[in-house]
Amino acid sequence: MANVSLQKVTKEYPNGFVAVKAIDLEIEDKEFMVLVGPSGCGKTTTLRMIAGLEEITEGELYVGGERMTQTDPRDRDMAMVFQSYALYPHMDVYRNMSFGLRIQKLKKDEIEKRVKKAADILDIDHLLDRKPKQLSGGQRQRVALGRAIVRDPKVFLMDEPLSNLDAKLRVQMRAEIIKLHKDLQTTFIYVTHDQTEAMTMGSRICVMKDGLIQQVDTPKEIYNRPVNAFVAGFIGSPQMNFITGRVEETDALHFVFQDGERQFRLPLNPDPATKKALSAYAGKDVLAGIRPEHAQLAEKEHAHFEETVLVSEMLGSETYIHYHLQGKIHTLKSTPDTDIAIGDTIPIRIDPARIHFFDKETEKRIG
Repeated sequence: MANVSLQKVTKEYPNGFVAVKAIDLEIEDKEFMVLVGPSGCGKTTTLRMIAGLEEITEGELYVGGERMTQTDPRDRDMAMVFQSYALYPHMDVYRNMSFGLRIQKLKKDEIEKRVKKAADILDIDHLLDRKPKQLSGGQRQRVALGRAIVRDPKVFLMDEPLSNLDAKLRVQMRAEIIKLHKDLQTTFIYVTHDQTEAMTMGSRICVMKDGLIQQVDTPKEIYNRPVNAFVAGFIGSPQMNFITGRVEETDALHFVFQDGERQFRLPLNPDPATKKALSAYAGKDVLAGIRPEHAQLAEKEHAHFEETVLVSEMLGSETYIHYHLQGKIHTLKSTPDTDIAIGDTIPIRIDPARIHFFDKETEKRIG
């Protein structure tokens, strides 16, 4: 068993800065957990504390039920893949991959068996006699992964391993790491600031901000039911649009929002739980989040409001249209054949069943 348990784990540096603040996190055996958040949120520090590269100031760490809080890093049975490939330039691929095993003084035939198996999995068996400078970025990353695989650890730790690759290679390597996790059936803990990586790779995602965990759940649940406005805005590309308005309840619920001298009324038809929660906010201002795919171009008679196009981006499979609302730039997704130019006035309709509502003060989800 290689479940990982962080219990009230805190990291405070000598200067008084608290990077991680009493977090609780349970990572299941063989799970692919992704820690995601903006720079400085504490995700890499958390990973380094799990690895033993940073001391835990307060709290406890357990791996497979065994306390590891103060265990030496080499005795934790973990392998880490860093953002930099950290390959020895004077060694060929075989010696780079086998270096840790040679330090452990494993038998030569055992080392050879492990290196060959890892090289086959990663399709780098033809590169074993090359030096790192003779390899592409993607090949170097595979070697770094291979060096971790040969150790056959309980837990794989990965700190932004794809950030140095170009966009095409990142997509390819994402798929390869997902397959690697499936083949190895081992616990993976993966750090990234890229929410696309988090959504596509993780069986669960841990969203962090300012050293605190905001939400831990499956990608689908985090996307569909973010617990607060930060998670809602961070997860999703393009990011969620936010508008402020008043909940109005007469014979039915409406969301009324103001843009300068213009006022728009949006009729709502939420699920029963959300309706009950929103009713408590009748007459009050709330924050509404609308994903770009839930704002559509519409016929004028069916539109909720009209706006002027600031920018239109044709991306091949879809078009992003940007417009101003309440002094902010908003985005909607449209079809690739949308023929709209800067300065055009467009009628926009919001899907009222797909709006996310948040308390204006606490920014916590309503409903």
